[in-house]
Amino acid sequence: MLQIDPKNRDDLKVFREQLYTHLRNNKLRYSDQRERVLKMLYMQSSPLNIEILTRKLNENMPKAASYPTVARHINFFNKLGWLIVINKIHKQYLLKERIPKIEEI
Repeated sequence: MLQIDPKNRDDLKVFREQLYTHLRNNKLRYSDQRERVLKMLYMQSSPLNIEILTRKLNENMPKAASYPTVARHINFFNKLGWLIVINKIHKQYLLKERIPKIEEI
């Protein structure tokens, strides 16, 4: 199974800055849920599917995020090119170590 050591990733600050720049450039709203999904993906070393990610997000804060909301955020990050998609049938997602600059997207 593919694994990435979170310590080898770009700093979370880099991911956040690119996210904020993309949101601003495309006149999209900031979402605390999107931020939490990003942070959860950032901390993971192995791929997660949407169901597990939703469950982990709701462990400390019940009803923090629904499955469709998490799926939308995953799709958003995937379109930005930030995710590695594992197993095309039972999709699992892993945040890349390095992300492209906003200008490259």
